[in-house]
Amino acid sequence: MDTEVQPIHRVLASAPRLVAIASVVLATSVVFYIGSSSIRSVVLAGFALVSVVAISAGIRKFKPADSTSWWCLFGAAAMFLIGVGLRGDPTVYPVGVTALSNALTLSGYTLIGTALARWILERRSRDDLTPLIDAGLIALGGLFLSWVWLISPLLNSNIATVVAIMNGIYPAIDAGMITLILYLLISSGRRNRSLRLLLVTLVSILVGDVAYAFFLSRDSPISPGLLDGIYILAYASLALAALDPHMATMANRQRAAPQHRRRRVAFVMVMLAVCAAILVLGSAASTADLVVRSSLLSAILVGSFLRGERAMGLMERSEDDARYRAAHDALTGLPNRTMLPYQFGRLASTDTAGRIFILFVDLDNFKMVNDSYGHRVGDEMIAAAAHRIRATVRPSDTVVRYAGDEFIVIGRCTGPEIDDLVRSLIDRIAEPFILSAASTYITASIGIAATESRSRVLDDLIREADTAMYHAKSQGASRYAYFDESLRASSTAAIETATALRGAVRRGELEVHYQPIVMTSSRETVVYEALVRWNYGGRLRNPGEFVGIAESTNLIGEIGNEVLRIALRDLAVLREAGQEVTMSVNISPIQLRDDSLPGIVAELLRESGLRGADLALEVTETALIDDVFAAKDILDRLAAMDVLIVLDDFGVGYSSLSRLRELPIALLKIDRSFISEIGRSEGGDSLVTAITAMARALPVSIVAEGVETEQQARAIEALHCRFAQGYLYGRPAPLDHWLELGAQSTALR
Repeated sequence: MDTEVQPIHRVLASAPRLVAIASVVLATSVVFYIGSSSIRSVVLAGFALVSVVAISAGIRKFKPADSTSWWCLFGAAAMFLIGVGLRGDPTVYPVGVTALSNALTLSGYTLIGTALARWILERRSRDDLTPLIDAGLIALGGLFLSWVWLISPLLNSNIATVVAIMNGIYPAIDAGMITLILYLLISSGRRNRSLRLLLVTLVSILVGDVAYAFFLSRDSPISPGLLDGIYILAYASLALAALDPHMATMANRQRAAPQHRRRRVAFVMVMLAVCAAILVLGSAASTADLVVRSSLLSAILVGSFLRGERAMGLMERSEDDARYRAAHDALTGLPNRTMLPYQFGRLASTDTAGRIFILFVDLDNFKMVNDSYGHRVGDEMIAAAAHRIRATVRPSDTVVRYAGDEFIVIGRCTGPEIDDLVRSLIDRIAEPFILSAASTYITASIGIAATESRSRVLDDLIREADTAMYHAKSQGASRYAYFDESLRASSTAAIETATALRGAVRRGELEVHYQPIVMTSSRETVVYEALVRWNYGGRLRNPGEFVGIAESTNLIGEIGNEVLRIALRDLAVLREAGQEVTMSVNISPIQLRDDSLPGIVAELLRESGLRGADLALEVTETALIDDVFAAKDILDRLAAMDVLIVLDDFGVGYSSLSRLRELPIALLKIDRSFISEIGRSEGGDSLVTAITAMARALPVSIVAEGVETEQQARAIEALHCRFAQGYLYGRPAPLDHWLELGAQSTALR
């Protein structure tokens, strides 16, 4: 619907309701103008009953979360129906009737206050009674004014003192209630019609109570018509509030409570009351009057002082809590990284023996816990690990949650003490964790940086400990390492390599060499394995020098795609030269987690004019262990394109045969470390035999890697291994070398 039409549509839709309300208002006004007092009383009672029924209907229709508060208003409306109806001229009505009226009216106020207080406490913490205290102070100020202007003039009249006091108390109570409803309105983010209508209700009651008390204090005849009209407006507003949909959201906190604004309003109103009190304090009619005025004024001043002290205390506690939350981790309760400079400065300023040390603790296989059991259990693991670290270190040491599953321990001690502390941490973390979902194990790698100089920069020490931690992690699980200059040099070299590696594809610095895979029966080449080289700085660099860095810097995807493109292009050239071979390309674990890999392979095959069966992709066993479920999905999609899946370095991983059997693996490559044992030890041949038998259990074809001698070649041929690869058959070389060798072989035929 057009935006310009929508307002007109709403007006037309609500027109019958507006006409009905206007008709009721007009009819009521006519009745009050021409009707007698009995008729006005009947109309007032009718409106009161309608408000009671409306509250009950609103509760059933809109089902508010806090229906108890609305039932309190239901009870208050019912009590006001009788209490206000009985309240007339106290010089005419019997004392018993007036007492009953006051009892019912006070009970109604109690129920209204209960409803408003419940809504306020639901919006705020139940420990924060500030709005209720402010309402009490406003009520005290109102009571002081009521005493001076409305109660005191009646003390020497023929009206009973109790009646005079009660009629003066009602406006003060109204003022406190209005303070509470104003707080609810101000703290509501959206315009709440129900709250606004309740405000109209309370203001109407205040006007009626003030008018009633004013007429009594001035010995003027009470106008029942005026009072009835005011209370009818109150009942009508209450009924409309209960029938508005916003009545179900009264306790919803939609934005932060305006504490400062509320405090300013409360302060101004109390000060106005005090100023008024000072002006009229000297006009007391009697000693008792003066005592009451002085007592009320003292209560206001003491209450204001206590309110201010409480506000300051709350502010200080709030600031302390904010500082604590800013400096501590919410999950573990440990200090966060913002506390490190303070702790480092504290240690540097002491004269105790030993060196300042930083332990950089990283949980090795935490990701597996998160992936297997979810982040909730992962949070349990982090909290439990933090508790163990804190319980293991010395009381003088500080444990900081640095980030994620990384912790820092900072302290001062001697070298042997550092070693003992680190070993204790590694052993303690390696113990089983009893979590809600399961019992599990993790390990920790720890890097150590220590200094005796007080002038060292904290960030440098953290970086050194981080570098040492990664070095320890590269050595295996549950290891630790000290930072030294050799690590600094290797870290600097790694950064320089990563910087230089960016743009290597664009600059055309990548080259691909090929190593043949042969049939063991004929030693004829059937597959070429593509091996990347980086031509940088006038030197040809092997994959071991840069592939790991490319993986850690997210460059491996770009490099892997370029190698695949070059390899397929060169395969097409080899085919044109008459070589009936296929191509095998290594895939990084990072690429294997990329859901776009099958699409990239399909596109490159189309560009080269090749089929899926012309390509084999080699994945390592450790890559499959990282995330076997995601890998299976991608491998299944590749296998559906007839791409051969090769498991490289078989035997060095830890995956089970049953799990490997579920994957679309067509070929296994026995790792060169097993082939190299042939002829060197008594168990070398039997070890290869066992691995070969295990591989056939899948069952798949087998390639023996790293064949360098004739003895090794004869051994694998005897094991009926169909394919082999190694220096005995050819070293990695550029494409031109294999084209030339192929041409020579063809010429000899």
